[in-house]
Amino acid sequence: MAALKVAMDDYRPPSINYSSLKTPEDKCLARWENIDMRILQADEGLFYVQFAPDPRKCELDVILPDIGAVYAIDGKGRILARE
Repeated sequence: MAALKVAMDDYRPPSINYSSLKTPEDKCLARWENIDMRILQADEGLFYVQFAPDPRKCELDVILPDIGAVYAIDGKGRILARE
């Protein structure tokens, strides 16, 4: 869970102010319920966390390229790689 928290805070910082977002796309992507998350534990000290936003969950009919991310996180909660 620590790896997930580290990746979540990096991908979408907790300081984002939802009320200040202007576009429907930004408001959609600011909500965690619109982002699919996957976690893979590669070994005891290595986790991969993937975020895949789905604008269809907000009923947006747009294509948003390159909005997801994959993180490699070590057992101490450090981000080793971000793609």
